[in-house]
Amino acid sequence: MRLVITGASGFVGRCLLATAARCGHTGMAIGRSPPENVPGGWIARSRADLLGSTPASPPADAIVHLEVRQSAGPRGNDTNDLYRVNVQGTEAWLEWAARSGIERFIFISSVMAVKRSAGPITEAAAPETCEPYGASKARAEAAVRAWVDSVPGRSAVILRPAPVYGPDGGSNLVNFARRVARGQPSLIGNGAARKSIVSRDNLVAAILHVASPTRLGCAVYNVADQEGHTIAELAALVADLTGAPSPRSVPLWVARVAAPVADAVGWLTGIDPPLSSPRVKAATKPGYFPCDRLLETGFVHPQSTRTGLSIMLEGLGLRTTTHVDSGSSAHPRTGG
Repeated sequence: MRLVITGASGFVGRCLLATAARCGHTGMAIGRSPPENVPGGWIARSRADLLGSTPASPPADAIVHLEVRQSAGPRGNDTNDLYRVNVQGTEAWLEWAARSGIERFIFISSVMAVKRSAGPITEAAAPETCEPYGASKARAEAAVRAWVDSVPGRSAVILRPAPVYGPDGGSNLVNFARRVARGQPSLIGNGAARKSIVSRDNLVAAILHVASPTRLGCAVYNVADQEGHTIAELAALVADLTGAPSPRSVPLWVARVAAPVADAVGWLTGIDPPLSSPRVKAATKPGYFPCDRLLETGFVHPQSTRTGLSIMLEGLGLRTTTHVDSGSSAHPRTGG
């Protein structure tokens, strides 16, 4: 396949580009500035240059849209940037795809794009309308659906990844894992909330699995590691892999009392504190997003959560026990 990958210089984009090249795919790697050291068969372009052009013929079989802004910052003063990047940026790539004759669009959304509820949260959940990042992703999803519906023959896949982790300091679980490995308090309350996470290799495999068109219309899939864990179970896994003591916790009532003070310090300093009201909320908020629909398409996870966490911890320079998975790197099958 020929692919256009936006956000190719990012945490997921770099891995996707390398894995796609190993699988024999070619195309264009896009970033705010042209990505460096792209594999053979790939062309590096800047976002502005490509969006300002219209190729004479379709330059790719599909666009994989990874560009994202994930945070409004501790002072919430970047909300306009969330809309500009996540909504208007997606609309710009959809318009470019239309001009370029590309009829397949793979949009990497987020589980934050839907409202939370107790129990498993499926692809049918209602769109998020309040939380700024999730609402921006929900609006971008609506733009993708409208693009598909406007012209016969188009198709799209919306992937909603759970929080992504992997072997560098940019993944979501890094601070949590470091606190566990250092024996610092890492749990708020009993850690009984069940949470979905997804390793970067598993997400990349899922993207390539759905990249080949198999049907028209727009399909939506949650993407998560196959195993579901509570926060306490994830902490125990990290402790086991790093040889750390049993994870320590902060009583929930103490966290709730201390969080407003930490929020104020964060607002004054512009620093995101380790204890905050959003983190207390996240510790008790439902967050289990099963990926049964994706599995029904024939997708097979190349990596277990234990192996993914072990690779992440090794990338952070933390001592780990041996991890062995038959297929611990992304070797995706195509389809879906």
